[in-house]
Amino acid sequence: MSDSQRLWTNYAACWSADPGERLAALRTVAVEDVAYRDPGTEVGGLTELAAYMAGFAGAFPGHRFRIDEVLHHHDRSLARWTQLGEQGEPATTGVSTALHRDGRLADITGFFPA
Repeated sequence: MSDSQRLWTNYAACWSADPGERLAALRTVAVEDVAYRDPGTEVGGLTELAAYMAGFAGAFPGHRFRIDEVLHHHDRSLARWTQLGEQGEPATTGVSTALHRDGRLADITGFFPA
C-alpha cells in the first residue's frame, strides 16, 4: 500500500471512528488548520472537521468509507471512495481531492451526489 493510499485509508476511518478517538485519529492524517468542503458544507480546522464527521456518523450509523483508488503527485491527490452501509453494501460513491502539507492532508474537497 502506498503512503497516499494509507493516508486516505486512515482518513476514511476517521469518519466512523469512536467519538472519543476521532480527533486524535484525525490529527495523524490532517494538519491543524485543515480546510474541508463538500456540496453541503465548508469547515476549517481539525475541531470543526471532527464535529462534522460526528454529525455524519449520527446521520448514517454503522456506515464507513472504503478507499478504492488513490492517484497522487506533487503534494496533491485524488481518492475514489465508496460509502458502505451497515451490512457492507455500497450506499454511494464519490471522489475527494486534497493538497498535502507535511505528509498530511491540508485542503480536502469531496464530490458526491448531493
